[in-house]
Amino acid sequence: MSESPEAQSFIEAWQRSLPEWRIARVFVPEPQRALAEQWFALFAALTEIAALEPVPAAAKLAWWQEELRTWRKGARRHPLGQGLVGKALPWDALADELPALLNPADDVALQRLAAVLADIEQILFAESAEGRARLHHDLLLILGQMPPPASGGTRPRRVLSALARARQQRSSPLSAWQTLRCTWQAARAGNTP
Repeated sequence: MSESPEAQSFIEAWQRSLPEWRIARVFVPEPQRALAEQWFALFAALTEIAALEPVPAAAKLAWWQEELRTWRKGARRHPLGQGLVGKALPWDALADELPALLNPADDVALQRLAAVLADIEQILFAESAEGRARLHHDLLLILGQMPPPASGGTRPRRVLSALARARQQRSSPLSAWQTLRCTWQAARAGNTP
């Protein structure tokens, strides 16, 4: 997949926020890497809503909801939609569940959002791994909580999740060996943490 320079800038920004990814990415099958990076950059852009003040968060949420609904129709404004627009994914359902990011105390809403995200990942990465628990885990991590380890998820999600959890548990960046160990175990483990 060849991204536009605009899409590539979002992907590079996401990678700068997670420098260990340059090592961890080797555990994602090569044909899935570009798509995984595009998807994870989009996931990061969406979950950034949770860190905003209420007024800008509501505005950004409304914009993303409208944008995702146009993706179902094949249109897009955001460059990260370039490789995702043509796929039959539940964009409307994702748009409907995004408000959960504004209320992290509503665990039921977060679980519904995690279910939609897991469904999208299963389609994107052509895996039938049950990923709702892993996505719920990752959403809680993003929202500043330390949930117990989760199972399931596609290989790209397991690798990213292991990396995020390891980073959350340490106050300093991961060494190359720590990155290799945690992501290799996640990739190899299948449906275990």
